[in-house]
Amino acid sequence: MSLSEVLRRHAPYQPRPLSGLAPLAAAAERVLARWPDAVKEPPEKDRERLVQEMLRRLEQEDWRDVHTSFVTTAAVALFDNERRERPDLAKLRQFYLDEIIANDSASFRRAMVAVYIGSYVPRAAHTVALARSLSRVADALGGRWSVLLQAVPRLLDGVSAHEQVSQLMLSMPQPWSNLKSINLRSPHAPGLMTHAHLAFVKALAPDLAEPPAIDKLLNWLKPEGAQPKAEGASEAISALLMPWRTSDPPSDLRSELTTRITGLYGDPRTRGKEAPWNGVADDLVEHLSRWLTGENIRFFMDIVSDVETSHMWTPRRQFWMKLHQERRITSAWVALSDEGARLARQRAAGRPGLKFGRQIAGGSRIRTCLLILKIGSKIVVEGSHNYKVHVFDESAAGRPKLYQDGYDCELIRSIRGAQAKMHLGDWQGWVRERI
Repeated sequence: MSLSEVLRRHAPYQPRPLSGLAPLAAAAERVLARWPDAVKEPPEKDRERLVQEMLRRLEQEDWRDVHTSFVTTAAVALFDNERRERPDLAKLRQFYLDEIIANDSASFRRAMVAVYIGSYVPRAAHTVALARSLSRVADALGGRWSVLLQAVPRLLDGVSAHEQVSQLMLSMPQPWSNLKSINLRSPHAPGLMTHAHLAFVKALAPDLAEPPAIDKLLNWLKPEGAQPKAEGASEAISALLMPWRTSDPPSDLRSELTTRITGLYGDPRTRGKEAPWNGVADDLVEHLSRWLTGENIRFFMDIVSDVETSHMWTPRRQFWMKLHQERRITSAWVALSDEGARLARQRAAGRPGLKFGRQIAGGSRIRTCLLILKIGSKIVVEGSHNYKVHVFDESAAGRPKLYQDGYDCELIRSIRGAQAKMHLGDWQGWVRERI
């Protein structure tokens, strides 16, 4: 018995569609939303075994007890990044290409469309070959794929399908949900959608100095109810920052960019060696880090102004922000008291990327907040509630480090080698002399 005969025998019953079954259609939509792809993704540890078992069956023409699910799951492994070019599997790949044309099992063919989409690489030999075979049976695919083919006529073009999808995304108000409506159920999936994403980012790039384009890209990167897109995130972050490579956006837009980008992908100052930040150019990361430094200083001053009623904060804000505008401050970090942290959490509710540490000393210092700055080769600690400004050499043993979870302001006072001064007289000039 041939594989075609076996798969026909195991094909699921497909009743004729009936009208007026809105509840059934809604249930089907829920199923598709939970299990968007017909092809099971096999675990990495099982992939080679699946492929070798499929190869054995082909060579021995042993199709006993074979189900479509096994054949298509093996296809996912066969056409993945590790195996799709292996010479020893060429015979098996050709078998699948031929079987798409010869085997009239609708479930098998539809599954192979999913394999094609999931393994798509423009102009790659396996993509072009799969597209060629599937194109010959396109009229017989039916189901969800017929809807998708109507929306994306070049879907089975192994060279430019991703470009047509990206052009559709540009025209869509909400690409994430709009793609689902044309039966691209996993818009952040690898393969075709990875390359469509990159083309979409490239096409949007000239407009990314303007809020509508920025909002469109950020909403695509993190749709409501979904995780932030990981693959291609470096390219998207780079595109968002590139318009401001030699200048700064208006303050409101700068705050929006820093808040939303770091809310999705973390703070590059603490996660610079991790994806996606390790794929973003150093000068762009430094640019965003400088914006974050300004946000930290402003955030500190705003919080402390609310928890300590003092006339001293206006000149302090002006001094530290002036140093920031002079690009003297490389990095900044905030450590808040319990009272300050409560207020900060309220303020940061809509700003998930804005993090802070805690100031943990008690007693008379229970309300003290700290601002830790890196300025050249110095670490400067500014504090509230008559706390002196401290200046440390960056190379000094025991000096405070930025981005820590907790700081004890009393222990900082006891570190040897620090220079400290009350905020009296020309304290600003004193600081400038030491940095």
